[in-house]
Amino acid sequence: MFKLHSPYKPTGDQPQAIEYLSNGIKEGKKFQTLLGVTRFTEKPLQWQT
Repeated sequence: MFKLHSPYKPTGDQPQAIEYLSNGIKEGKKFQTLLGVTRFTEKPLQWQT
């Protein structure tokens, strides 16, 4: 598992998407698709494993 650290807070429907994808990982789903991505953000994210 990993933890995502970011100074930014999820907004709009992002909290629901995060929850949905997180549950899929916990259920062992190997493939998931995140729909509705409209732009790439250059906000820095730190991944810790």
